[in-house]
Amino acid sequence: MRKLRGIPFVALLLLVFGFQKNPGAQGTTLIIQFRVFIHGEPLLLNKKYKNPFGETFEISRFRFYAGKIAPVYADTTLKINISPAYHLIDFSDSASTAIKLSAPAGTYSGIQFQLGVDSIDQYRGAQSGDLDPIKGMFWTWNSGYLSFKIEGYSPVSNQPAQVIAYHIGGFRYPYNTVWKIRLDSTNDVPFQVSGENKITIEVAMELDNFFDSTNPLHINEISSCTTPGLLAEKISENFTGIFAGLTIRNYP
Repeated sequence: MRKLRGIPFVALLLLVFGFQKNPGAQGTTLIIQFRVFIHGEPLLLNKKYKNPFGETFEISRFRFYAGKIAPVYADTTLKINISPAYHLIDFSDSASTAIKLSAPAGTYSGIQFQLGVDSIDQYRGAQSGDLDPIKGMFWTWNSGYLSFKIEGYSPVSNQPAQVIAYHIGGFRYPYNTVWKIRLDSTNDVPFQVSGENKITIEVAMELDNFFDSTNPLHINEISSCTTPGLLAEKISENFTGIFAGLTIRNYP
């Protein structure tokens, strides 16, 4: 499995449109299922856990934007189509964690998507659908979308009512929280997509890696971050590390 992080979205477009599409091939519906784990077990909201530093916490809200989703062909001479949509993944709403895409037929090696909302769409202001400000992911005071939101409680929090609040966003230079994520299939084994099968790609997310990562996040030191800046960028880099791998399920 390879994970490429920190690639500007313009570079992503150049990468994708450098491929050739496989014309006329019959595709199928591809389901991308996001699942979040802690200590290897499925995360339950409002349940007490300990992070890798022994700090007790519980998560009450966990949301992020996944956009520009596309499968990656094993044959890189073929072109793939990027879904223009943004999807709000909200782990308090199980229906939102499964995304259905129309996928061209071919041999795939993985998937790629964007964490957060890129600058082109940010400058369009408040929008509809999953980007509707009513979803709670838009900074009206800052005219921008969050990349992700994690809220909860911890007895070691230094915030009022012992809350933890990571409202992470920002797309302007030099503090960017929008990342390209690429995940390859287990052991780099390609998989087939055609009109004769149904594919579910399960994306595993390991929350332990959010705390114990490139920039160690101790709750007793950093209980909250709700503005763009260097800290938000560092926390977003940790978030990219929680995407742990893919499981491919083929249903004839």
